[in-house]
Amino acid sequence: MKTKRFTPIFIALFIFSAALSAQTTAGEPVLISGTRFTYPLIEKWITEYTKLNPETKLELVQKTDAVADLNIVAHRPTAADLKDNQEIVYAGRYALLPVTNSLNPLLTSSRQKDFNKKEIDKLFFEVTDYDEEPVTEKPRFAATIYARDNQASASTTLAEYFGHITSEIKGKKVLGEDIYLLTAVKRDSIGIAFNNLGYLFDIQSRQLKEGITILPLDLKKESKNLLSGNLDEVIAILEQNRIETIPVEKLGFIYSHANARKEVTDFLKWVLTDGQKFNHEKGFLFLDKQELAEQTNRLTEKYLTSK
Repeated sequence: MKTKRFTPIFIALFIFSAALSAQTTAGEPVLISGTRFTYPLIEKWITEYTKLNPETKLELVQKTDAVADLNIVAHRPTAADLKDNQEIVYAGRYALLPVTNSLNPLLTSSRQKDFNKKEIDKLFFEVTDYDEEPVTEKPRFAATIYARDNQASASTTLAEYFGHITSEIKGKKVLGEDIYLLTAVKRDSIGIAFNNLGYLFDIQSRQLKEGITILPLDLKKESKNLLSGNLDEVIAILEQNRIETIPVEKLGFIYSHANARKEVTDFLKWVLTDGQKFNHEKGFLFLDKQELAEQTNRLTEKYLTSK
């Protein structure tokens, strides 16, 4: 009898607690963190989404003790990147172009041909084969390679694309953000580095930033304008053609499927639809149509099954 007497009280307390928890969660901002070179695009998405949904608070954080609701990654996630009950939603792509100082003597030298994938590989990577005697090749020209640290997304993408691991990337390691690679190349007349379009091009003028030039690449006729075009032309070429000397990788959001709030899911849905139109503005590529459809369907299915 005592159990029956207190049952309504327990039920009432449970309902009150659940309602209070929902109110608290609803008022909390959605925290977003991760790979920093994507931040200009993420900030644009946040600004435009908030205009339409002012009741939703989205906050891009550099560092936080709290666990982010959305973690941005710009490399292929490993088993260590995805924990239990986590999902990834891809929302765009980015390209890495090799650039050098615009005063590099290499640009006016009498090289017989432009760089192909094999030559880029030799230029940026150093592999030791312990089964053979080391062979030292005399460099054909002077060059200083600059690269991010081995844990950076750009390093991971660059190495994986050319079939290497990050520790095999040659040259001087630049700590901090990817933008510092650009600074290093501008200060070194023989400096060479890979970097993303959003840092290499001026987003307003759409022109390559002063002091740098895209490394001469061996390109097919339909892609030749990539070396001299503005940002919009370069993006169009990369979306329409696969260029073997240029890594292109996806970026996405990792989120906890078990704990995803409605605000998180709604934002991701918007990013995959209306938000896509801002990718080019910030120097990022669209997902191809098939991939975009797959991501949208997957997100919808996960959302429905969680209800």
